[in-house]
Amino acid sequence: MKKIYNILFNVSVFALMPAIAGAAGTYYNGSLYQSSRYNNQGYYNKYGAGRSYPTRNVQQQSVQNNSRQQRNVKKSGSVKQGFVLDAGLSHEMANWKFEMDKAGSKLQYDNLAWNVISGQGTYYFNTSTPVQIKVGARYGMQYGETSMIDDDITNGGYISKNWVDENNNVFAQQTGHAISVGKSSDGNQFGFNAEFGLTDAFNIGGVKITPAVGYRYLKYKLSTKQNYGTTIDILESSDIINCLEVQDGEIQCSPFLVFANSSGNITGFGGFAVDTDGSLVVDSEGNFVIEVPGGTTRVDVGETYYYEQSGKSHSYETTWMGPYVALNMEYMVNSDNFIDAGVEFGLPMYDSKGNQPYRYDWEHPTSVEDKGDFGDAYHLGLNAIWTSMVSDSVGLSLGFTYDYYKVSDATAKTYLNKSYYESELNRLETAIRDAENKGETVIDEAYQSLEDLYALKSKGWTQEDKKEISSVYKAMGIRAGVSIKF
Repeated sequence: MKKIYNILFNVSVFALMPAIAGAAGTYYNGSLYQSSRYNNQGYYNKYGAGRSYPTRNVQQQSVQNNSRQQRNVKKSGSVKQGFVLDAGLSHEMANWKFEMDKAGSKLQYDNLAWNVISGQGTYYFNTSTPVQIKVGARYGMQYGETSMIDDDITNGGYISKNWVDENNNVFAQQTGHAISVGKSSDGNQFGFNAEFGLTDAFNIGGVKITPAVGYRYLKYKLSTKQNYGTTIDILESSDIINCLEVQDGEIQCSPFLVFANSSGNITGFGGFAVDTDGSLVVDSEGNFVIEVPGGTTRVDVGETYYYEQSGKSHSYETTWMGPYVALNMEYMVNSDNFIDAGVEFGLPMYDSKGNQPYRYDWEHPTSVEDKGDFGDAYHLGLNAIWTSMVSDSVGLSLGFTYDYYKVSDATAKTYLNKSYYESELNRLETAIRDAENKGETVIDEAYQSLEDLYALKSKGWTQEDKKEISSVYKAMGIRAGVSIKF
């Protein structure tokens, strides 16, 4: 009886196997997994009446159709809903520079490198009109060391002073030309954006397009140490020969030189010496000679010197922030791989605060500030990301990003050192008053300088120049990330 019971039990279990497998969703039929909707038919075909090859073929065709439908649903990207989280790491190469119009100056940080951690969350609403909200943030740290160039030469330099004769006629301009190169490291950046889009609003050639509007914020901080530079003043005049074209395309100028006697009275200005026949005088080595007027005991070289700044010489905190419109596109390569691409155009406002601690004539910690209003700047952003799904909810991605920010005609503000310029104002007032009391002639330049100082004082010792700044920031990066569907 025990043996018969065991046999009956085994047969019963074997008979129930299709039903048990059906509870799990499929059962194995020779070489093909079958859907549970065909359990009874498959069982009887295999073990009882109705078994025939045509019936089995119908079963296989049904299963294949069902599988194909499932794949098609997956490939077509059924209605998106729920929350998707994306996080990644990117390495970006960037460049930032700005130029000043009237000041004739430009500054740039070349070959910036950033390591950036970023993340964004997207929530797809399950409504009759599919919409989505996306929020992202990023934090970056400057990688390695790069160079900064402060260039007051390329754009022609800057005017230091106008020189006038006894009739108050300008006969020469003293212009400054300076350049320095420093090292930049330890910078950082932070950004975020928020976006509202119409999910897959358009479908063109299998590419799903989501239009969106949003707001983006980006701030980066850069500084410079170990700055080395040189500055030279030259005198530009039609009466004094101090600039020569020594060969095609090369011009050489002597440094600014003003000669004076022991009483401080000017005896002449430095210029290349001219011989009696009108030719330039050279020494035994062929160098041009500068003529020194008789009675000269002193010489003024203006702002002509070499300098080293071992500490922090420049620091900047720059912000781009404003609204944008975007088109996000998705193309399914197959059921497990797809490409996301996007283009973004924004109109950010621009704000950059700078500090140059070695400038004793400027305020600190904010020495300069440049601002661009809405419409003065624009941002172009591009991205392309390949994502491969490793499971139904987890995907790995690799892609490319590009950002280009530009502002034109921004306003420049310079905050002057109140103590320094108050002293200059008092000194000039005293000198003019003493000269007038002695009956001496005061040149118009002195009165003009006095008026300029009064004007600056009335503005709180702030110099403002409209349409002065043009600035460009561009970055290109490679990003790897992971996305998770919840």
